[in-house]
Amino acid sequence: MTSSLRRRPLFQYPAIVETPLCFAVTIVTMTYAWWGVYRASQSFEWKMGDYGMWSKPPIIGETTGHLMKDVTNWEWSRWSPFALSYLPVFLGHAVLFNAGSALLPEKLFVPLYTFSSIGAVAYYFTPFLVAVSLLQGTVVFITAAFVKKTAIVWLSALPVLYLTMHQTSSLSDDPFLIFTFVSYSMLSYVSYSLETMHTAVRPEDNTLPKRYLRMLFYTYYQPYLFSLIVLYPDFERQIAEKSKKTRDWKKCIFFAFRIAFWWWLMETALHFLYFEAILKNQPYLYSLPKDQFVALGMALGIFFHLKYVIIFGLPSLFAHVDSMDPLPPPICLIRVTLYSKVWREFDRGLYIFFKKYIFIPICAPTFSLPRKIFGVLVSYSFVLLWHGFYHHNIVWIGLNILALFLEMSSKVLYTFDSVRLFREKHLTDENFRRVLAWLHIVPFAIGLYSNFYFLGGSEVGAAFVQRFLIEETITVRWPFLLIITLGYFHANTAIEVDRQNALKSKTA
Repeated sequence: MTSSLRRRPLFQYPAIVETPLCFAVTIVTMTYAWWGVYRASQSFEWKMGDYGMWSKPPIIGETTGHLMKDVTNWEWSRWSPFALSYLPVFLGHAVLFNAGSALLPEKLFVPLYTFSSIGAVAYYFTPFLVAVSLLQGTVVFITAAFVKKTAIVWLSALPVLYLTMHQTSSLSDDPFLIFTFVSYSMLSYVSYSLETMHTAVRPEDNTLPKRYLRMLFYTYYQPYLFSLIVLYPDFERQIAEKSKKTRDWKKCIFFAFRIAFWWWLMETALHFLYFEAILKNQPYLYSLPKDQFVALGMALGIFFHLKYVIIFGLPSLFAHVDSMDPLPPPICLIRVTLYSKVWREFDRGLYIFFKKYIFIPICAPTFSLPRKIFGVLVSYSFVLLWHGFYHHNIVWIGLNILALFLEMSSKVLYTFDSVRLFREKHLTDENFRRVLAWLHIVPFAIGLYSNFYFLGGSEVGAAFVQRFLIEETITVRWPFLLIITLGYFHANTAIEVDRQNALKSKTA
């Protein structure tokens, strides 16, 4: 979205004198929390049924020897070795895509690249799943080409998407292959079909075979094949602009080192920090002191962020090598208190997808409050479909909707002149920022509990509800008072980071 379409902020955060104190408290708190995770991990006794394995940490393994590694996180334990094995495909893509596009005419390059990419995908994801993907893409394409109704296009896609997310065993013995490839290819088919339903994005795609080939070229462009969601018009814009750009090799090399460093750090940390294994071990989890218990929730969120820095970052690296323009990496969850920002700036591609194809069509043309509420509910229903209609996901989405409506209600309230003028008369901007920092704690807490369910599952979410919400918060005991006080400093830290970023963007 261009800057001209962005709304002016309702309130410009001012600087406050206690900012250094807020940063210091936040840093000390985070350091103590990681120390708590380490203590809990070193006291953890691995037993039958826990997900651990003996291995050497990468690079430092000769010094440490074999250590127990936490492999509880199913996604990371599957993705990391798969991505290493998939590197030859990315490297081959980089050579074929850049040399082929430079040396061959488009009518030869596009089919050569497309079918080569499909062949590589068939090797890694099985020919059967590629056939399933192509079949669903063909159905969506034909529906859009001949029926030309948005609702019908969605109806042709959603049942298959539901099947792939909920009946995975009927398609493959390895759900990872379906979640990584089949579901993402469906979003590409939908984006292409909705964008070209009435007219082709490119004038030269003037026949159905040409349009179908272009859809496959877009879908099977390797860096955007999985993990990264890029809408079709953005893909074509990047393809058109890449020949005019100079490849920044220093940026690419530095980016590669960053991805490699975080990858190494993640693999190494799992040999010392066993937070996910602990969270799945209910007897040990409930026996921990409250400070160590709460610290595990922090580690769970930070691990999730770093995991997706790498999962999104690896294909982004090869897109940069192609002189393409992938979306920025996910926002660091440490500096977020309002979870509407997480939705906008974590999985940016998914957010843009449901905003453009679901939320805006529902809200247009009036963007009235009832339409916005309905648009939010339908958008989150799609996200729920995308992740699966399971209890922990339902709680996660429900709490996120509650937090978002709290934010929306507060912003609507402040748009009333009487409220704004009353505030300006009785509160300075600095004191109003301090009040907002306290108020941020409410949606932030709701967002935290939602993430405990989403990232840890129903049992982990219930443990946090029992051990902190019921035992400490409702009873207003000192751990709750300590946490909300630390939350105030953390909220001001997050606000200050946003304020500094806003100032930098104005001067850029």
